[in-house]
Amino acid sequence: MRISDSMITSTLVAQLGKASERLFRLQEQVASGLAFKTPSQNPAGAIRAAALRSGVAELSRYRQNCDGAAARLALTETALANIADSLRQAYDAGLAMTPFEEAGNSALADQVHEIAITIANEANSSSEGRYLFSGHETLTQPVIENPLAIPPNLYQGDRGDIPFQLGRGISLVANLDAAEVLNFDGAVAPTRDDAFETLRQLELALRAGDSDALEGCLTDLDWHLDRVVALRGQTGARVQHVQLVKGRLEDGVRTLRTLLSEVQDIDITQAIIDLRSQEVSYQDAAAAAAALHRASLLHYF
Repeated sequence: MRISDSMITSTLVAQLGKASERLFRLQEQVASGLAFKTPSQNPAGAIRAAALRSGVAELSRYRQNCDGAAARLALTETALANIADSLRQAYDAGLAMTPFEEAGNSALADQVHEIAITIANEANSSSEGRYLFSGHETLTQPVIENPLAIPPNLYQGDRGDIPFQLGRGISLVANLDAAEVLNFDGAVAPTRDDAFETLRQLELALRAGDSDALEGCLTDLDWHLDRVVALRGQTGARVQHVQLVKGRLEDGVRTLRTLLSEVQDIDITQAIIDLRSQEVSYQDAAAAAAALHRASLLHYF
């Protein structure tokens, strides 16, 4: 069977096309670092890579939620620590009362009054324009002065929880409301006054030098202090839990990214070697094609 020049040319052109396609493919891989860019190049790998990218995105969102929860809890813990310190100062002021020392007791009463203002400011702590102790009503100042004076302060927020999703089926409440912290309206202990009313009674007892009233105030104040300290401990435990979950999420993200790299990334060293080899093959094929194109009748005699 005689092989015509047109058959040789067609075969050579087809081989050049395939060589060019392989060369371009290798150049694309080396430039991008990816084993494939379209699903058609590796359908199974594309499906696997898409699933892994989705997993990374999901874990990254949960990790961001951890950051948000940790930040809110840290601010809450700081406010609780300051409130606890203020309550201790008020308790110490009560213990320092001296019978028949009107001037000294009046100074202690003034100190308790200022402590109540400090605690109100801490209860009105905010972050990025949102109050920490208002429940769901984060744009509403939680603690205000009572125009009727008794009780001295009122709570304006609600009792809503603010949960953060830390994983599939895993959520954590990252807020406390001032009613829970300071027992507004008997939210925790209906038979006890809120912290501000307790401080008001303590102030009155100091100004009057009333030891009997003072004893009851100190008992209630001690209860409030123990409660705030307990809430601070619970908040600190939540912070540790969030940090633990965040660490696990970061490990998960690293694992998924490693698997994703194995699916879609190339061995750059091997790819460069293959590229150089393909360039040589393409150049040889191109040279053969050029030689055939220059051939004349003299080459066949």
